[in-house]
Amino acid sequence: MNLTLTDPALMKLSEIPRDHMVQLALDRGSCDIVNNVYEMKVIPPRELQNHERSIDYKGVTFIVDDDFEDAYDHELTIDFQKNAFVFKNKNQTFNNRVGFRFL
Repeated sequence: MNLTLTDPALMKLSEIPRDHMVQLALDRGSCDIVNNVYEMKVIPPRELQNHERSIDYKGVTFIVDDDFEDAYDHELTIDFQKNAFVFKNKNQTFNNRVGFRFL
């Protein structure tokens, strides 16, 4: 998986506590865009479930589903624009603007 975070996204993610993880929640059944990230949950460390794995990127740990790569064609860029995270891959910019929620 080629995961990239832009400088603005990294700056915003630096606000979360270093000992926390970011869980990317996928919408598996939206009518127009399937497998779209709709929420970023900031959570304390926990054991991964059988269908999950972690991706570490520049000090940020993401929890994703096993099929995360297939959902994004093995490429995902996370940007931060106008107070929201924006997700893009080589084919499209996904029609979502996501914040993070602390649990």
